[in-house]
Amino acid sequence: MEELLRNAFPFWESLTEQQKTELCRNTLKSHCEKKTQLHFGGGECAGVQIIGSGRVRVFITSPGGGDITLFRLIGGDVSILSAACMLNGMDIELDMEMETDCTIYTIPKKVYRRLYDESAVVKDYTMEMISEKFSDIMWLLDQFLFSNVASRIAGALLEHRALEGGDELSLTHETIAKDAGTAREVVTRILKQFQSDGLVKLGRGKVIIVDPERLGKI
Repeated sequence: MEELLRNAFPFWESLTEQQKTELCRNTLKSHCEKKTQLHFGGGECAGVQIIGSGRVRVFITSPGGGDITLFRLIGGDVSILSAACMLNGMDIELDMEMETDCTIYTIPKKVYRRLYDESAVVKDYTMEMISEKFSDIMWLLDQFLFSNVASRIAGALLEHRALEGGDELSLTHETIAKDAGTAREVVTRILKQFQSDGLVKLGRGKVIIVDPERLGKI
């Protein structure tokens, strides 16, 4: 547990031995199967979460019931926004979906809040991480508002290419639609155009990136 926390938090060596012991003792480990969904916000505050292994999609749900992917977390990443509600006047509703089987470690709200109040280094880290994530979300929303759909779909494909480490992607059109903030039918139409342009090849439940350089210029 100590090695996990040391790798996750740059402030670890600044903590007292008592603080380190309290974190190790109170951090909870859980296993979540693929497709498990968790909800945060609206008065529910999980605390700070660390992805031990696996991949998690973080998204928001629209009033109409659709969802938009905000970002993904992989092994070693810290989900700080799940604890944003412990700060006065800050509460954001988020959902997490396990894209693979995952191991998640959770530092309860009360434990992390006590550490936050005691340590200026922890407070600075927390505010910096929350600010960084909100900046990422604002950039994404700006893309949804002002960039064209083809560009967002191309960006989603390239993100999955980076995550998978290869050109053959096991992706449904619905997943791409959620990442690009559009309808599945729109994704199908644009992917067919990408294929006609020699950018991708389409198969059942998969997309093969043929020309990532041109795809990145859309």
